[in-house]
Amino acid sequence: MSTQTPDHMTITPQPSRARRLRDRLGKVSSRPRPGWRTAALFLSLVTAAMLGWSTWDQYLPGTGTIIAWQLAMDVVVAFVAGGAVTGVAFVTLGRVRALPWLYVWSLAACLVVLGTLGAGASQRGWYAAVAVIVIGGSAFGGALGCLLARRPAWRSAPRDRRVWALGAAVAVLLVPLAWLLTAGQDRPGVDDETAGAATVAGPDPAAPGPFAVETLVYGSGDDARASYGPSVDVRTPTVDASRLVGGWDDRRRSLWGFDASSLPLNGMVWRPAGAGPFPLVLMVHGNKSSAASSEAGLGYLGELLASHGFIVAAIDQNFFNTGVIDRAGGLTGVNAARGWLVLEHLRVWEEWNATAGNPFTGTVDTERISLIGHSRGSEAIAVAAHLNDLEHLPGNASVPFDYGFGIRSLLALAPTDGQYLPDGEPIRLDDVDYLVLQGSHDADVTGFGGLDQYDRVSFTGGGRRIKAALFIGGANHGHFNTRWGSHDVGNGFPKLFLDTDALIPAADQRRIAQVYATSFLRTSLMSDDTYADLLRDPRAAAGWLPGGTYVNQFADSETDLVPAPAPGENTAPSWELSAGEPSRTVDLDPGTDTTPATALVFDAVVRASDEAAAAELTVRLTDAAGRTAVLPADQVVELTGTVEAQYLKSRWMHSNPVDRAVPQTYRVPLASFSTEPEFDATDVRAVTFTAENAAGPVLIDDIGLARG
Repeated sequence: MSTQTPDHMTITPQPSRARRLRDRLGKVSSRPRPGWRTAALFLSLVTAAMLGWSTWDQYLPGTGTIIAWQLAMDVVVAFVAGGAVTGVAFVTLGRVRALPWLYVWSLAACLVVLGTLGAGASQRGWYAAVAVIVIGGSAFGGALGCLLARRPAWRSAPRDRRVWALGAAVAVLLVPLAWLLTAGQDRPGVDDETAGAATVAGPDPAAPGPFAVETLVYGSGDDARASYGPSVDVRTPTVDASRLVGGWDDRRRSLWGFDASSLPLNGMVWRPAGAGPFPLVLMVHGNKSSAASSEAGLGYLGELLASHGFIVAAIDQNFFNTGVIDRAGGLTGVNAARGWLVLEHLRVWEEWNATAGNPFTGTVDTERISLIGHSRGSEAIAVAAHLNDLEHLPGNASVPFDYGFGIRSLLALAPTDGQYLPDGEPIRLDDVDYLVLQGSHDADVTGFGGLDQYDRVSFTGGGRRIKAALFIGGANHGHFNTRWGSHDVGNGFPKLFLDTDALIPAADQRRIAQVYATSFLRTSLMSDDTYADLLRDPRAAAGWLPGGTYVNQFADSETDLVPAPAPGENTAPSWELSAGEPSRTVDLDPGTDTTPATALVFDAVVRASDEAAAAELTVRLTDAAGRTAVLPADQVVELTGTVEAQYLKSRWMHSNPVDRAVPQTYRVPLASFSTEPEFDATDVRAVTFTAENAAGPVLIDDIGLARG
């Protein structure tokens, strides 16, 4: 019997077990897909470029190994996540249709990577950018792959159609990029109210003063940074912050060369040539790249103030700043530690002043101290002033304090607020002079959070005290420090969302800081009232300040203010006038001071765009006997509207309103009122406000009578 197979019979190879399992789970295309492959490749390349750009912006000397490890982990996580998504799609959608699985895997992995890069100016803008990258990058890669395909079977579409497809993909990528690079607003115009000559009798406060300036550096002397190494002029001890600061791991110890138990006291000093004693000013930088040496970026203030008779030190807190080593969790307790470290610097200054044999012996007036801060440094100085009068760290009696330094005033530039909450409550300060400056185009500390701390400064008596706030149109966050630049937030591509063309020049912003710093410190520490009017109204500094938009608030211990109603008693913590209720009467507290009042003071703003704001405010006072004093019709108060604060390339990129309703302080002399016979200005009991021609609701706050 023959065992040969008949000629008409064939044997079909059986698929492998793996192939049978794969076919049972999902479908795989049997023909090549060059377009999808090149789409996956190009999208991956664009994503890698975005990741590289962002990483480069975060690189710091000494962090190369850390960054390389983090990059490797990012790629692995994205690869695994992409594979997981592809697997789920394969066993669900893949049972219906054979999808381009390599592209699906690449798309999922790229979305994971891109999703981690959008922190910064605008989440909306970044989501739009990701959509453009994915759609445009995929289309470009796919069209290019089909255009360059060699096998006829792969070129199903006519060549001209493939060329048009490639051009459309290029347009999807380049048109949004071209818009992003060219979009923006015009630079703010000049406000005529700040043009002309200053009405203050003194010299320009931003011009160098009469003192020659000497510079010194103090520090540990063994710091890895050359500026605080063996060449320092004065050596300082280290301080132990380990009971305040947690999370100082081996990576941070390796980067800095020390840990929380041995923090250095480093600082750059500008001082007037002379015997003194001179008031002392400490400056505290904010949170930026630790390689920026941010304390040096405040030198433009240090040089000027020293020439006006102040000893100024910019202290080093760069080792507290966040960076790539903090991605998996940074330091804890650092917000309290920033303020505590300021006090430790003051302790050293007090010892130097009292001890012979150093450059500062007897030259410091330790009863006249001011603190200047920028960004988180501004909150740090408020923390320092708060801790200065305590016996121990709030909530931790094991950290005793014995400070009690003569801190008289605080100057805050674009401050953060509320990051340190002792006993769960925001910091309140008593009997210190306070000045806060904030830019409308600040992309880091948006809004005007510094007004919250301004409102929490109280005067209890015992001498004249002042507080002031200035909102600067077109100013940003970084230009208060010469090392920080125009891009407040973001790394890599998201920085392009910021509309830097809308900013006032950096030199102008720093000149504003110089004018106000000199004026404020001379008023606070030297009892020099030459520039007091400037702090009340920027128009008094016309000619010294760059032309622009300024909104000013001012209060002092000689003004009796009526507390605004709390939320719930009214629609907001202020009095509101609207079309339905255009008039409102507020009772005034006569208090115990019999000094005749000289002016009515209040803060007000129209919640409408500045161009549309056309509100006029009529005012009537009533004394205890019911007699009235009315502001004449030709002297009604013209109110300002909201300030334009669009710091991104387009309004749609903002998640919050771009206008800032910042109240302006108005001071109306009582002599301006037309009074009934025998009207008693020493016993005013109520004020009535009536809004006319208002383009929106009128908010009124901090109403009071000035007696000084």
